[in-house]
Amino acid sequence: MGNYGVKIAKSGYGYTDGNRRLVYNSTYPLLKMLTHGTGTLSCPSGSGSKTVYTHSLGFKPMFYVWINYLNIDTGTEIEKLRMMSWRDYMGVGVWSSYRAWATATTIEIAVATAYATSPTLDYIYAVYYDGVS
Repeated sequence: MGNYGVKIAKSGYGYTDGNRRLVYNSTYPLLKMLTHGTGTLSCPSGSGSKTVYTHSLGFKPMFYVWINYLNIDTGTEIEKLRMMSWRDYMGVGVWSSYRAWATATTIEIAVATAYATSPTLDYIYAVYYDGVS
């Protein structure tokens, strides 16, 4: 294989200073974005779930979902578009849960809050795949 393509070096280095000095090398395979989008999730009675995206890949792809994070006592937004797939506890008996997961055909999200009443949350998602294989 020839030495060609796009190479971008870190500040203070040249593209010939070795691969560990590169920020980007086009000869390395990268994940490709399959799709992305936005939406809202309604949480009547403090919980809600939704299929964000349906795909036909036949495997669980890499993905990210970001969603608005609420103060569970007041239902007001305290952080805009925080990455999901984590669980947050805010004291004894006071909790909220934000989860995102993939199946072989879908990307799913679920939110449950103890005290917020019927919030509507904005979200953004991105789904990636390996376009080579």
